[in-house]
Amino acid sequence: MAAKKTTQQTVEKTAKRYAKKAVKRIHTATKVLVVLTLLVGIAAGAVVCLHFSKNDRFVLQGQTVFSIDMVEGGAPYLYTEEGVEAYCFGLDASSKLMVETDLQQDAAGRYIIPVDKEGVYTIVYTVDCLKFGEKAPNGVIKRIRTFTVIATEEDGIYG
Repeated sequence: MAAKKTTQQTVEKTAKRYAKKAVKRIHTATKVLVVLTLLVGIAAGAVVCLHFSKNDRFVLQGQTVFSIDMVEGGAPYLYTEEGVEAYCFGLDASSKLMVETDLQQDAAGRYIIPVDKEGVYTIVYTVDCLKFGEKAPNGVIKRIRTFTVIATEEDGIYG
């Protein structure tokens, strides 16, 4: 067993010696050229990445904050979605859009906001892509539409 270790160690030392000699034989100009090529490749990659992502956006269309007066026994407020734009690295990422809310929707797809009690209701939008999703450098980016139902003052009495 000791002979095998010695033989293996000898082979490793010989391989390292040959590798060092091979590196030393590479001309200095070749080494500089390799480094310059690597730097140019990195710079070109950065420029291409910036070019493709310059028009990226994740925005809510229309109004994002709503204040709704509370009306006891009143008909609920119906909100028709105004849209969300999501572009990631120049590609439309709308198909990867996810919506989280506790609000119900009617048959026409409008969100039903109850106005018979005070409260804050939200619709949270996320998109699963490299720039805005879970793998984004700063974590998941969310866009939130907020509906605040507030009691209004009538003759000095709050509803």
